[in-house]
Amino acid sequence: MSSKPALKDGSTATRTEHLESLERGLRVLALFGIDGVHAFTMTEVAERLDITRASALRILGTLERLGFVHADGRSYRLGVRVLGLGYAFLSSLGFVTVARPVVEALVSDTGETCSIGVLDKDEVVYVVRVEARRIVRIDLSVGSRLPAYLNSMGRLLLGALPDRELDAYLSAVQPTAVTSRTVTDREELRRRILTTRRSGWCYINGEVESRVAGLSVPLRDREGGVVAALNITLMRHPPVRGEIAGKLVPRLQASAREIEQILHCGLPVR
Repeated sequence: MSSKPALKDGSTATRTEHLESLERGLRVLALFGIDGVHAFTMTEVAERLDITRASALRILGTLERLGFVHADGRSYRLGVRVLGLGYAFLSSLGFVTVARPVVEALVSDTGETCSIGVLDKDEVVYVVRVEARRIVRIDLSVGSRLPAYLNSMGRLLLGALPDRELDAYLSAVQPTAVTSRTVTDREELRRRILTTRRSGWCYINGEVESRVAGLSVPLRDREGGVVAALNITLMRHPPVRGEIAGKLVPRLQASAREIEQILHCGLPVR
């Protein structure tokens, strides 16, 4: 069926609505990641799109103010706000439908509640959550938000930010103690976030609830960028360090790879 508007004589007309500035902005965003290139100078953007440097500068300036790109010296990289567009698209493709069977299998295997979260400014938003069967539950569901510094998914996602964005976050955040173990010192938070960045996983014990721990690993896009976090909430007993690194992290990483493979390759959900 044609989507073109019908004229009085029964024929159709081509839609002519067009915003050249919007088109150019979207073309700039589409440049990132092509041929493995993730940073462009203003001059390179102008040359690639065959536009003037002044136009390229205006477009990049607008995208930077909106959070879709950020300046890194003379170069520009994609900003964290682009993740919102990506996950809106994933949701339209049934991201929850894709991820949920893997998360359910993880719950069945570990006996623990499992979640997937994304970073939205200074908060973690739960986009998938499957509860383990137990009497005591944490009052969180899809759509719930937690401060990023307080949550293992949040710290993992903060560690994936460029240094400048992480510095800006830590300068602005006002950490509040929820339990006696909550880390509220900014320098200590930075140290733990950078440790998470190096290890590729994050474990937090007793900072949100006194008897609750959380373990998270990243979910990555095709280019290796961290776009979300996969988490298990440990409530039965605090695991020893060796059990975390030797057993739980590899199990969580295997589930993350399974979700990534389905999303990247379009494989059928099992």
